[in-house]
Amino acid sequence: MKVPLVVIRVPKADAAAIESSCRVVVVRSFAVLLLILGVQIAWPAAAAPASQDPVADNSSGSRAKARKRSPKAKKSTAQARKRSAARARKGSRARAKKSSKPSVLDVVAADQLAPADVPNAQEVETPPAEAGSAEPVPIASPPSAALQPALVTEPSLLPVAGTSGRAMSEPPVRDAPPAASSSRTRSGPAAHVSLETSGYLDSDHVSVLSPTVSAGLTDDVSGWSVNGHYLVDVVSAASVDIVSTASPHWTEVRHAGGVSGSAAFEPVTLGASAVISREPDYLSITGGGTLSLDLLDKNLTPYLAFSREQDSVGRTDLPHEYWHSKHVNSLQLGLTVVLSRSMIGSIQWDGSFERGYLAKPYRYVPLFAPGQAAEIPAGTSVEEVNRLRLSLRPSEQVPDARDRHALSVHLAHRADASTLRLDERLYADDWGVRALTSELRYIFDVRRRLELWPHLRHHIQGAARFWRRAYEAIPGPDGALGVPVFRTGNRELGPLQIITLGGGVRLGLAEPPGNRWDLVFEFDAGRTSFSDALYVSERFMGYSTLAVEATF
Repeated sequence: MKVPLVVIRVPKADAAAIESSCRVVVVRSFAVLLLILGVQIAWPAAAAPASQDPVADNSSGSRAKARKRSPKAKKSTAQARKRSAARARKGSRARAKKSSKPSVLDVVAADQLAPADVPNAQEVETPPAEAGSAEPVPIASPPSAALQPALVTEPSLLPVAGTSGRAMSEPPVRDAPPAASSSRTRSGPAAHVSLETSGYLDSDHVSVLSPTVSAGLTDDVSGWSVNGHYLVDVVSAASVDIVSTASPHWTEVRHAGGVSGSAAFEPVTLGASAVISREPDYLSITGGGTLSLDLLDKNLTPYLAFSREQDSVGRTDLPHEYWHSKHVNSLQLGLTVVLSRSMIGSIQWDGSFERGYLAKPYRYVPLFAPGQAAEIPAGTSVEEVNRLRLSLRPSEQVPDARDRHALSVHLAHRADASTLRLDERLYADDWGVRALTSELRYIFDVRRRLELWPHLRHHIQGAARFWRRAYEAIPGPDGALGVPVFRTGNRELGPLQIITLGGGVRLGLAEPPGNRWDLVFEFDAGRTSFSDALYVSERFMGYSTLAVEATF
């Protein structure tokens, strides 16, 4: 799902100051959260109010008062206790009905890095945003989405995502805490707050710093929830694509936010959300909804999600009336099945139907003389390309329609102290891109409050039909040279392969019956190989996230 941002292009001298300010804000925010945590932990248990029930109080004064009570008062007390016990039994039955699914659902959650293109990707190669595995983004996750990953443009390891690569999804949902420490029951809504900072850095001189704050209210008994998030990206880029066009290093700051909510009307659950993203050369607004149906005592859950995204694409040096438009309709159909008390699986189809301006307005494509392309090997340097190319350098142009389809299967198995998650996805679109993605995550509980997980991911894809490593000019009947109708410099539309290896740790700092606090750290490193692209034959990247999560 995508989120808009306000992007401010600033001079190089001010960029460092902005990045420094963002870091100070993030550090101070973490300090405040840790201070609150210290107060929660240090608060003496003795401060809890003493029991007001005379029978429960063992003091002699209380016993004396109890003996002096009249028969009428005793009868009233007994009736009150009966009513209280009846309410407790009714609440227990409601909670049991609400949580009738196997315990694996308490442990397995849709945990993934939210990929995305680098902001202002028209000027810079996007970190591995595999065009082949782009998927529509559901507006809200169905209640049984333990195995339903948020649909995102694959698989850049930046902290934001969207089918267009310009908007962002909600902050990623992480693996649920161990069941042993998540058994807390509440009589009313629970509030949850998360403060997260993510960082991305690759060998193509692109870096992203993304602080995120999210908050929400959830009532598991009543079956409703509301959530909101706010995200800031500080992007710095001097990639080979920028260098090849003699453009200077640039830095941008962009902002994004979104809200979502859901409500259960047994056996149906409805959800909706909205996301907006704004920057100087891009505006994106997305809205949509979800519907799920619990069948067979919640062992079978079909679900449906739909979203509509409306974008305006332009350049910072163009008035808004000259910008291009683009819209994306996304649809998701899926089925979640509880296979046993320790295993759950799901299968889903995702469709994304894009129309409008799909190119990058800042990207230009080098042209070579007829018959010369075969002499340009993969990985040719910027200097060599500039020496051999023609002076003509047209802007990128791709088809104005793209239909994407993905079929994915997810499986999770919960053992005594571990959870194994397997994901497999097939992707195809009408541009000719085909892709296969495999992912494995093994989460194991080291202690009651500590869990670790390794993570392995592999993605391979083919090229679009109109992809060429080097485009040749087309000779005309009068000797003039023309340009190919479709042309792109986006190497993410060419053949590529990505291997990502990483892991994470979750540490419970406090748990029920008090407020729950968790510290989460994740790190992934990856290598992308481009077998048929100019300038770059491989790219290395690192992505990390540090988050503090609290539930009250």
